[in-house]
Amino acid sequence: MTAWLANAQPARAQSLARMSVDSVVAVDVFQGQNASDRPNIVIDVTAVVRLSEGWLVYVRPWFRQPRAPEWDKEIYQAALQYTKHGAISTRVDAGYLVSPIGLGMLDTRPGINPVIGTHFSYVQPMPTFDPGSPRVTPLASSYPLGGQVTLSTDRWDARAAVINTAPTRQYVINNSGGNPQATPVLVAGGGITPRAGLRFGLAFAHGLYATSEETARKPPDDRTVSIWNVEGEWSFRYTKLSGEVTRDRLQTIAGTETAFGWFVQGQQTLTPRFFVAARQEGASAPPLRTTTVVGPRFAMHVTEATVGYRLNTDFTLRSSFQSRKPYTRAAWDQQVGVSVVWARRWW
Repeated sequence: MTAWLANAQPARAQSLARMSVDSVVAVDVFQGQNASDRPNIVIDVTAVVRLSEGWLVYVRPWFRQPRAPEWDKEIYQAALQYTKHGAISTRVDAGYLVSPIGLGMLDTRPGINPVIGTHFSYVQPMPTFDPGSPRVTPLASSYPLGGQVTLSTDRWDARAAVINTAPTRQYVINNSGGNPQATPVLVAGGGITPRAGLRFGLAFAHGLYATSEETARKPPDDRTVSIWNVEGEWSFRYTKLSGEVTRDRLQTIAGTETAFGWFVQGQQTLTPRFFVAARQEGASAPPLRTTTVVGPRFAMHVTEATVGYRLNTDFTLRSSFQSRKPYTRAAWDQQVGVSVVWARRWW
């Protein structure tokens, strides 16, 4: 990359305009029931190089020190993109992409997330419902390998993608927990924008969520999943509302099971510096089925309310109250957290 910039024409000052780098550093800590005393630290960097008119490459390394001594070191995105503007604008992405289904994926960057906590339904696997098969989430925080085509106008948008893992399982470069086996999965979706600031979307995905080599229960068959996702966004004045509902139809050794995930969130800007935000999300997992036992459905719920203060263009402070009920527990954990986020675009 350095050699390419050195030889690029015209002069160096203009060459740097072909490249942009921005970074986000976030530190948060929660106190309360079942909270860790260690802070959670995230470093999220994005670099973009413009190759020529309409063409660019981007990469997004991500580092996290969770409430444990070791650092997670992953790459969320690394892809080639082509964009052509017109009456119907076209964008093509090929490489490691943001999962093409799931509105909550837009909140993974700490500087954009309206609250402190992540979308827990995206990262916490559901309890085992098909013994011997990998655990899944209704939708996963995933960055699979694949290709995507997006078409858009002022009134509508549509996309189609082929990715190498089901959206119910996490895939990321250098995944410390290991990635699922690659299987082609089709994703299609679109939306309408009846007026500025208002959008409704629908998406569908189908493919294998587990291969026969990943299932230990006999017979070790492949497992398919069909996903429907409905989403909506509404921005007006100083308010932004968004939400989604996801329905998974998962094949198991005993037949098929249904899982659900959902969230609704909102952010209100009170002054140029102060804002408030809240998120309610949940998921409903299929029951465990064996030849002799049918278990109950388990649900998880998370509610978070946040007050934020923009110290300046780079620093944002947040304080949150969070109430969370994991899948297999009846009790709710009450926690209070604070965070500081530093976001900077370098050039």
